[in-house]
Amino acid sequence: MKNDLARRLFGGRALPSPGAAEFEVIHRRAGVSVRYYAPAGAPDSRPQPRTPLVLVPPLAADIQIYDRRNQHSLVAYLSARGFDLYLIDWGWPTRADDRRHLSDYFAALLPEMLNRVRFHSGRRRLSLHGWRLGGLLALCYAAVSPADDVAGLVLLDTCIDYAVEPAPDRPRDRLRRQAGRWRRLAGLRASQLPVSALHMPSWLQSIARHAVLGSTQPPDDDALRSRAYPGGVVADVIDHLWTDNALAAGRLPAANAGARLADVKVPILFIADADHPACSPVCGDRLAAVVGSQRVEREWTHGDPQHPACGALMARRSWSRLADWLIALDAEP
Repeated sequence: MKNDLARRLFGGRALPSPGAAEFEVIHRRAGVSVRYYAPAGAPDSRPQPRTPLVLVPPLAADIQIYDRRNQHSLVAYLSARGFDLYLIDWGWPTRADDRRHLSDYFAALLPEMLNRVRFHSGRRRLSLHGWRLGGLLALCYAAVSPADDVAGLVLLDTCIDYAVEPAPDRPRDRLRRQAGRWRRLAGLRASQLPVSALHMPSWLQSIARHAVLGSTQPPDDDALRSRAYPGGVVADVIDHLWTDNALAAGRLPAANAGARLADVKVPILFIADADHPACSPVCGDRLAAVVGSQRVEREWTHGDPQHPACGALMARRSWSRLADWLIALDAEP
């Protein structure tokens, strides 16, 4: 929180907390900003420049999780592997942001931020690394953007099929079926409710996470302090993801979306935590079935026991795998 306050007050180059990697804020608008982390090491010792990599977090996760101390910094690892690394900071949404929908993020805000990355890096093609809902945003962006803009997608713990549960009759499945029942009986859609009524502050997220994921979901540590979910995003999750299961049908989670997931034709690496309570193995299979890409690699890993709530993001094996995969993409003609 202190670091966020310092950035709001002074802008530009951040004031990192002890042990955190230095970064520069290269763009900021509407509460959203882009961080740049330079490759580690002296310029002469750095490897051949790689395709810039952009980390796309979920809307509600505190992005400190990407740069933990004590050898748990994904940012430090990727910088050491020679990547020009960028990270989207969605900020701390307030009630003023309740009118934002998922499409406002993947079709407006994310394209703007990525265009700033292109200007800063001097490279058109970017690789995207999306975790959880950030993976959904990255995937949908790839569907609505020109194919040459994205070199590859890395998706971690990204749920594609909301109708399949890793364990039967979980609370989330019951809520999903209840939402469908309301739709059939009363024609009620969450988008018909006032968006302010659907605003989900961080304290309510903690209660909802326990209700939806069950007691098997480990409690979040300090780096996973939740940010608010805008009301419009909550409405989209209920309508398009839970009730319509749009992604599993190859549709984008937006009304009257012209693009489809079949328009995603870039290479994809899908990694999920084998013990994740919401992202089942079916998600990787469903992803391969609905996208237009002929290259979808699916892998399962086990999360870091020190940060079990973070799943595939903090699994050290996934770090080397995704870095090697992206470097191999660069080497292809």
